[in-house]
Amino acid sequence: MITLTEATGHVDELVAAALAQLPPARADKIAGDPAPCDDPTDGGPPGRVTAVAEYQVQGLDEQDYPQYLDTLYEWWTGHGFQVLADARPGGQYIWVEHKADGYRMAVQANDLGALYLTATSPCVWP
Repeated sequence: MITLTEATGHVDELVAAALAQLPPARADKIAGDPAPCDDPTDGGPPGRVTAVAEYQVQGLDEQDYPQYLDTLYEWWTGHGFQVLADARPGGQYIWVEHKADGYRMAVQANDLGALYLTATSPCVWP
C-alpha cells in the first residue's frame, strides 16, 4: 500500500498530465485535503482516506470546452482509464477510473463558464 504523501503526489501528476493535453492555461489548485475513504466495496478496514487534487482551469475559451472534453476523453481511454460517467452531449462532465490502480479523474464545466479537473486516489492510510 502506498502512503498518503505518495498518493497526493500522484493525483497532482495525473492532473498535470491531463492539463498537458489542453492548450496552455492557468490551473489553480482549489482543493487538496484528504477525504474520508468512501469505498466500502474494496473490503478494506475503516480509517483510510483518499488523496484529492481539484484544480480550476482558467484562460481557455468556453466555446471550446466540448472539444477539450473530447480531447481528455480520447487521452484517458487511450491511457488505461475506463469511463464511469459521461454526460455529453447534454452536459459537460466525464468521470474515469484507471483500470490498473483505481485512481479516478473527472472534468466538469459549469454554467458559469468554469472548468474543473479533479483526481482522487484509491483508499490509503493517512
